[in-house]
Amino acid sequence: MELDLTQIQQFIEENSLPLILMLASVFCVCAFFILNSVGREIFKVYKKSFYTQVDKGLRDVVALIEPSQVFTITMVVAVFLGPLLFLVTNLVVALVFVAIVLFAPPFILTVMKEKRSNKFVAQLPDTLSAMASSMKSGMNLVKSLQQVVKNQPQPIAQEFAQVMVENRVGHDLNDSLDDLAERIGRSEVILMNSAIKISRAVGGNLAETLEILSKTLREKAKVEGKIRALTSMGKAQGNLATFFPVFMGYVFYKLEPEAMRLLFTSQLGWIWLGIMGAMALIGALLIKKVVTVDI
Repeated sequence: MELDLTQIQQFIEENSLPLILMLASVFCVCAFFILNSVGREIFKVYKKSFYTQVDKGLRDVVALIEPSQVFTITMVVAVFLGPLLFLVTNLVVALVFVAIVLFAPPFILTVMKEKRSNKFVAQLPDTLSAMASSMKSGMNLVKSLQQVVKNQPQPIAQEFAQVMVENRVGHDLNDSLDDLAERIGRSEVILMNSAIKISRAVGGNLAETLEILSKTLREKAKVEGKIRALTSMGKAQGNLATFFPVFMGYVFYKLEPEAMRLLFTSQLGWIWLGIMGAMALIGALLIKKVVTVDI
């Protein structure tokens, strides 16, 4: 038994390098398969989430492009420009760029939807007045909507054109208007839909109702404009209070790098950074709450 153990120990000592290489190879192969499997699952989750968000965003802005095309463009930009940026700059910049590219499309579509919704709401009072005038001249609701599609600017004409297309293929007008409200996501559209639905259900002078709603929305827009003007200074002060400490920290770091370096290299420094960050965040949230007025 002692001889066998001695022989085994001698064999291991004589072949230690091949054994280490073999074990390292097995470890690398296992790690490759594990990372490959995990990477595939992460990519599937990302792709599914990307398609879901982009598809909704494209429908909200009525863009004539498929989510698969947006995904392909995103992958091409990330795969080709990421390594190129790594060669020109460094790994950190390249990774940040790739991350921004991968998550930018849903964010861009959200911004586009917000701008489109704002423009739609700004055009809505004039559109309601035009619909009321058309109905007073003898047209029904569908005919007045057709006049909106024909005479009003974008994006409101495009949105109502979508409503008319759905109505022509058999969708109920109320359902099409609900889809419109979901795409725009504003209370003004819900008010318009409620007025139209009530008039269609119980009757009444829809033209007069739309005219009153148009005047109400104009007054609401004026009040919101005044509130934005009055609260803009508070928002600017909030932004200054949030980012000015960061700027001053950078200035002090340039003036006294040795003293400021303790904030990032010592445990007490990290504690103070956490306290300052929390206080800045709380202040920003409080200022935002004060200057945000919902009508």
